[in-house]
Amino acid sequence: MTQKISSSVPSVDVSRKVDARKTSETVQKLHTQFRSYGRNTREWMRKCVLMLPAIERERVWEKKDFGSLAEYAARLSGMSKEMVYEGLRVLRAVEGMSDIMRVIEERGIGIVRPILTLLTMENQAFWAEKMRVMSKQTLALYRQEWEREHEARSVMILDSASLHVRTLDINFRPGSEEIAYFPQGKAMEISDTIESSGELLPEKIFKITLRPEVIQQLEKLNGKDGDWNNLMEEFLALRVQKLEQEKPEEKVTESRHIPTSIQRFVIARSRGVCEVGTCAKKYEIWHHTQRFAAEQTHDPDRIIALCTQHERLVHLGLIEDEYIKPREWKIVDEPDKNDKKYLVDRLVQKYRSPR
Repeated sequence: MTQKISSSVPSVDVSRKVDARKTSETVQKLHTQFRSYGRNTREWMRKCVLMLPAIERERVWEKKDFGSLAEYAARLSGMSKEMVYEGLRVLRAVEGMSDIMRVIEERGIGIVRPILTLLTMENQAFWAEKMRVMSKQTLALYRQEWEREHEARSVMILDSASLHVRTLDINFRPGSEEIAYFPQGKAMEISDTIESSGELLPEKIFKITLRPEVIQQLEKLNGKDGDWNNLMEEFLALRVQKLEQEKPEEKVTESRHIPTSIQRFVIARSRGVCEVGTCAKKYEIWHHTQRFAAEQTHDPDRIIALCTQHERLVHLGLIEDEYIKPREWKIVDEPDKNDKKYLVDRLVQKYRSPR
């Protein structure tokens, strides 16, 4: 009896494994088939959207006894009214732009939305190249950085003597309408306004919730010299000094795993957010500015915490100089193809989809 029981156990386990394998194969088959159908659906929907201007121009829907273009598109392709009118709006805006249209044919009208208002016949080739290699989110970020950089270049040509900075004002007076109050303390507001050639640039406002005892200490410091810039610069310098004292040694290794001590250091330095400029997104990727594939070293000074979109821009070669502090990074219009890192980045792009 004992032998029969013990001999039956393995057969049950084998049966379960076979059933699990069959279930897994079934799930994978269904998933693959459904994904294929979905991909084909998106492709044919893109083709339908591209036909809308011609259908509207020839009033096909009217000649086929439909009440409206939206009804015609809904009945024949399942398109919503919003999809119809949005498609027409975008396609009218890029009419005659052959470079842009070729990208839309490949990727759909959604990819053009982040830069639609920037497009002209003159710059279409430039933006079409960006649309081919970027996701919609990365393209939106690139546009934001691109506009900021071009605005900065415009300001640079102004006479620096005409620039002046308004005095920083930190106000803790009770009843002040300029300050918001919170249960756990008061909010400190700092406004920094730069005027240039009679034009007022946007104010930068920081609201910080502080405990009462901290406010008291700050009020005393303000009474001493009244210069908040010096105080903030001193605080930031002390923070950098403290981080430098705690910085771990770099590690030369073939392993791509970043040592825990270096990870903790980078998180402390970045405060858990993307380190580029004023980006406040949560970090998602550890980036080696020297490229780990080229130099197998984990150097805390050359590992940057980045959000996904900024990391994509880096590997597209669109950062001017990665070796300066990330908060000072500037984007460029085109990558430097003579840079050794560009070859590594090209290999990375082969394994990535822009979508």
